Amino acid sequence: MLQLVTDIRKRYRWGLLAIAILVSVSAILIQSLLYIQKGDAKVINIAGKQRMLSQKIALYGNALIYHESDHFQQQHRRLLQQAVEQFIAGHQFLIQQDEQGHYIHLNEALEAHYFSPPTALDEHVKRYVSKAQQLLNNTDDFAYVDRSTFVSNQLEALLTKLDQAVKLLEQKSVQKVTFLAVLELLFWLLAMTLLALELFFIFKPMEKLVTKNIAKYKEQKEFAERVNKNKERFIARTSHEFRTPLQGLTASIEALDISDSQQLTKQQALYCVNRLVAMLDELMDLQQLTSGEWQLSFTSSNLLSTLKQAISPYEYACNDKGITLSVNLADSLDKEVSTDHARLTQIVAEIINNAVKFTPSQGRIAVTAACQGEQHFVMEIQDNGKGFEKPPTDLLSYENDSEQHFQGLKTGLLRVMHIVKALKGEIQFLNAEPQGVKVLINLELESTPKSAMPAPLPKALHCLIVEDNPLNATILGRMVSHLNYSFDVAENGLIATDKASDKHYDLIFMDLNMPVMDGFKAIDIIRNEQGLQVPILVVTANTSNDDLQRVYELGANLHVYKPITLDSVQKALSILFTESSQG
Repeated sequence: MLQLVTDIRKRYRWGLLAIAILVSVSAILIQSLLYIQKGDAKVINIAGKQRMLSQKIALYGNALIYHESDHFQQQHRRLLQQAVEQFIAGHQFLIQQDEQGHYIHLNEALEAHYFSPPTALDEHVKRYVSKAQQLLNNTDDFAYVDRSTFVSNQLEALLTKLDQAVKLLEQKSVQKVTFLAVLELLFWLLAMTLLALELFFIFKPMEKLVTKNIAKYKEQKEFAERVNKNKERFIARTSHEFRTPLQGLTASIEALDISDSQQLTKQQALYCVNRLVAMLDELMDLQQLTSGEWQLSFTSSNLLSTLKQAISPYEYACNDKGITLSVNLADSLDKEVSTDHARLTQIVAEIINNAVKFTPSQGRIAVTAACQGEQHFVMEIQDNGKGFEKPPTDLLSYENDSEQHFQGLKTGLLRVMHIVKALKGEIQFLNAEPQGVKVLINLELESTPKSAMPAPLPKALHCLIVEDNPLNATILGRMVSHLNYSFDVAENGLIATDKASDKHYDLIFMDLNMPVMDGFKAIDIIRNEQGLQVPILVVTANTSNDDLQRVYELGANLHVYKPITLDSVQKALSILFTESSQG
């Protein structure tokens, strides 16, 4: 791209330089033409004035000769003197020479007219001026003055020569102007030619070059988009494939009937499963951050319950490592607030997880939280681990520093900081005394009226479980049976649509990714072809926002992510049937 810009700049500069030179030359020619016209007009004006002065000399000379009154003679003498001086000055101007002896205003034809026979205008002018000066010098008797110089035929001869001089000067001026006009026309034609050459040899190739590079970069962009899309699909597929066995693992662990001495082992297993799910959520969030699809999802729920849900999984990790976990949650937290509770859980869980990771055995982690006023939420998480050299407030330095306190997948801290910023809050990382880390979180949370008690779940439901994985179908069936509901199982969307058309169901659990017919098509048929309004709860490991938006557009009522638990199923059913009772 940089090479393309450099090439275009170079070509453009050459084109502009050529145009600038031609425009400048044309401007100089126009100015020269105007200057020449101005100079030639002055010369022609003086040459024309010479004719008038010669007539004045004859007029005042004759008046001086034939008037006897002293008063008129003095007046005519003065006027004659002025006319002679102007006539001499004009003649000297016309025949002036430069330092090399070249005539400034005369060309070859004018030189011949002024200095060569038969006209010899210069000699004629000098004789005429000499006679006029003799007349001026004579103060007594004009009887002996040669009067032939001022008679009409002699004067006519001088006027003819002066008139011819004017014509020659006009011809000279016209020749100059014509030459410059032709020269200017040539430069105009040259400019047009140059523009045409620039069009074909600069701008046309440049256009092809730009088009070629745009096509090249478009291909690269499309390739990058394909790679990014494939990455998104890979992450989504990986998440889906991991969540499916995790579903079975979670349900199997929860279903274990073990002795009290083994409860710690069960708690450990559940903790490990929850960490795997958290890492999958972390990868999905990172992908959504990269693609610009990440967004908050505000719900109203109890703040104290949300914090307990985030903290409780780490009780085992602290016990296993010999860390004292001190939790002090103020009573002011026991209220309904509107926020992204899932993201808030992720913030708290990520920070505690890192504290557990870097706090030594027999160490201590203290968690305190409270609400100050109606909206201001303050939380402090402090450990006595090794601390860090500098707070990881700069994401770039965080990524480049291999010795940072927060590590793991190297996405957790980035996500925490992004969530806090999106919630318009503040997070601080401080070194504790004498050692360790103190994390301060400040958020503004909007209190909401306490939600009404959810409607009780129906006592009897006949459900359809649409799931291609036998283990997942068995686990979900066990949960449905625990709620004392009956159910049928369909291995794919095609079987599900057939069953839905033949039998009445009160609820459908719909998986999305299935062979033969997927859940998308099955929902579309149930809603739009069969016209059934049975509630549809999507149970999926697919976390793509586009796919979830699509299932809601097709007519699904709610969704839950795998791995599911009995508690998550009960909450989803509570929401589903509460909305049904209100609607």
